[in-house]
This record gives sequence, C-alpha cells and structure tokens, in this order.
Amino acid sequence: MTAPCEVLLVRHAAPQPDGTLDPGLGDAGRAQAEALARHLGGTRIDAVYSSHLKRAYETALPLARDLGMDVRVDQGLREWISNATHYTGTENMADGARTRAFVEGRFEDEFLPPHNADELRAAMVETIGRIGLAHPDQRIVAVSHGGASNTFLAHVVDSPRRFFFNPGYASISRVQVWPADDGFRFVLMSINEPVATDSRHGEYLPGG
Repeated sequence: MTAPCEVLLVRHAAPQPDGTLDPGLGDAGRAQAEALARHLGGTRIDAVYSSHLKRAYETALPLARDLGMDVRVDQGLREWISNATHYTGTENMADGARTRAFVEGRFEDEFLPPHNADELRAAMVETIGRIGLAHPDQRIVAVSHGGASNTFLAHVVDSPRRFFFNPGYASISRVQVWPADDGFRFVLMSINEPVATDSRHGEYLPGG
C-alpha cells in the first residue's frame, strides 16, 4: 500500500499591522515562529512550504533555517481575497459587533467579510492535495492563513461552514493525503494544536 503524506498545516504567526495587506511579523510573531521551529525540531520534516505573503513566509523561515532547507513558496496557500484595504488581526478589530461575533464563535454571522469563499476552498483543496501527492511517505509543513485553513479543514470534515474554529497563531493542524482513483483523499489527524511561546513575548495567542 502506498504510504500517505502527512501535511502539517500551520497558521502564520502574529503579524505587525503596518497599514498594508501584507505585513510581516512583529516581535511576538517572530518569537512564535522560533517556538514553532523548536517545537518541530525533533520531528522529521521533508519539505517546508509557505504562501507568498510575508506573515506566512517569515513564519516558515526559522524552521527551514534549522532544517537546512529553502522555503517553497506556493501561492495556492494564500489567504482569502476581499475588499479590505489593510490587514487587521482579530485582536485589533475596532468593530464591536464583529469582535463579539468572533469571541462568541459566531464566525458566520458578522465576523466574515465578503470574500472569494468558493474559490478559496477549491484552491486550498487542490493545493494541499497536489503537495501531498508530490511527497508520498513524507511529512511536510505548509504555512498558510486562518481563513484558508478553515475553509480547507471544513472541506475535510464535510462542514458547510467557511470558518468553524479559531486557529491560533503558529498552531498546527495535521492531515494525511492519500492517493485515490479520483485524485486524492484526506484523513484528519488533528486541528489547532498550540505551540508554546517564549514567556517574554506573552502566552499562546489565538487570533485572526
């Protein structure tokens, strides 16, 4: 039997909003990225992938550095596309109704902005499947985004929701990718595993 690929789907670490749609990591985020590298330091990793967005790529860099690998950029791992003009993490949201909906887990009510939900789900399914089939019997890390991870994992668990859990910064969700007659199939192993951070930069933070 062909062995599956294990994909460790990582949500990026905490960015530092800078008024653009593509901020890099702040101090807390860099500490979380280093913690992720330490957390996976004793694990066999065969490849490290990332979306092209700075917050994901910079999250992947410490792990790739420690493994002596390059980060493989794949735009299929990108976040949703909306009418937003700049990135705002959920911890910095000014809209009280959206914040309350998020905190209460009512993600489908007022939290989600209009975005390319169907295209995003299809792209993430294709991307994770394609990457998985390229690495049979291997374990890879793919650094992506909260919305992208949500819509992909919703597909895996056959949920109609677009956003059904709050992925923590630098958290890990594990999925096996098996070859199948019609392409590939997914087997869920875990969702939203936390990674402890350096106490100098605060505790593990969920966010947007």
